[in-house]
Amino acid sequence: MFETSDPKQPFFVTNKVVLFPNDIRILIKLYQPLVGATAIALYLTLVEDFNADAILSDAKGIYSLQEQLDCSLKDLFKALHKLEAVGLIKTVLIKNEIMGQVITFRLLRVPTSSEFFSTPLLASLLKEKVGVTTFHNLSHTFARENKKKENQVNGNKSGRDVSASFIDVFRLPGQEAISPSLDVQEAANENQTHSVAKASVNEHDSIDWNFMKQQFAIYQIPADEIDKKREQIRGIMQTYGLSEQEFVDEALPCLHGSYELDMRLIEHTIAENYRLDGTRKRVKQEIHNDKEKKTPANIEDLNSKQQEIYQAAMSKSPSEFLYKLKKEKGGFVYASENQILNNLHNQYGLPSDLINVLVYTCLSFKPGLSSSLAYSIANDWLQHGVATASQALQYVAKRRGNIGGHKQKRYYTNKRVEKGTDWSKKKSKVDKNVSSAQLKNFFKNLEDKNGMK
Repeated sequence: MFETSDPKQPFFVTNKVVLFPNDIRILIKLYQPLVGATAIALYLTLVEDFNADAILSDAKGIYSLQEQLDCSLKDLFKALHKLEAVGLIKTVLIKNEIMGQVITFRLLRVPTSSEFFSTPLLASLLKEKVGVTTFHNLSHTFARENKKKENQVNGNKSGRDVSASFIDVFRLPGQEAISPSLDVQEAANENQTHSVAKASVNEHDSIDWNFMKQQFAIYQIPADEIDKKREQIRGIMQTYGLSEQEFVDEALPCLHGSYELDMRLIEHTIAENYRLDGTRKRVKQEIHNDKEKKTPANIEDLNSKQQEIYQAAMSKSPSEFLYKLKKEKGGFVYASENQILNNLHNQYGLPSDLINVLVYTCLSFKPGLSSSLAYSIANDWLQHGVATASQALQYVAKRRGNIGGHKQKRYYTNKRVEKGTDWSKKKSKVDKNVSSAQLKNFFKNLEDKNGMK
């Protein structure tokens, strides 16, 4: 994989690819979701940049591609690498005495839709990108179109081929038919061209699969099981940065006499044990360094409640301490809580007294010991140099004091209060000038308007 920060880096397109309308459709519908619009635009631009009369000295700078695509150099190479990965472009770096280093692009033809869906890596990535529903719709659409290109005839496979052969129709001199003349041979050589290869996924892999197969064969895991789950193995190795031997070592505890790899169990085990030895050593070293850097907390500075907790934390094991606190609260200890204590002590290397204060702190927030809360508090303590039970008690008290010391300001907006009408202070107005005839006409009109007759 090549990348440069020099926009003047020369490039040269070495071959021509003829694109038909169906090729463009496959590029947009099937390849664009994988590589992005910039990569498709780059492929089409390189197709148009081919010049049959050009020589290497005519090579242009990569900046000309930037101008046409209107993108940064970083985005340009990111798009190029995607095209290389799916096999639409082969990039070769050559050295020329005059031009220096030149990037040459060999374009490959767009595969048919049937070839695309027959490539598991491409089809799997497309499903990941567009979702199951859209993936099935695309597959059905292209499959239906391909079937329309040929009419199925009953009995076609069992029929007899009665087509005329070349010799049946045409006649050549005997010697010419057996051995072509020199003129024919020269014409054949003169018209020899390199056919454009079909694009195929670049599966260049740095993983030594043969070594891994040999290691698993010792435990009676067949080689085809490794091939079948190659993509899952590669994904786990890339996520956790594991070598072949490290992956085998991590997977061994998950083999229970079966001839198959339980990938879900292996992934779960690696997630729990990832860099466990290094983490445990690092945590112990940090706690040791924090103890040396900081002046030990004076127990007399703790209040009576804190001293009581401290004494219990120093004298009891984490399980006993947890049971004591739960009993005082009227609760009970469940298995997962003891598992958390075991992980904190054996996997991460926290001392028992610090774990006990951690348990006390967690139970002051929740009725049960939660792994997410326990690990979050433990990380906070380590990041702030808390290494002993006394330091933890003082740190917790300081944090709570800071939180309690901030008075929350309440902001009130001027509210408009709607005032009601005091009808007791209102007096009715009587117009004494209205006659009985006018009043009668008023009610008559009111009845006529509301249809009350």
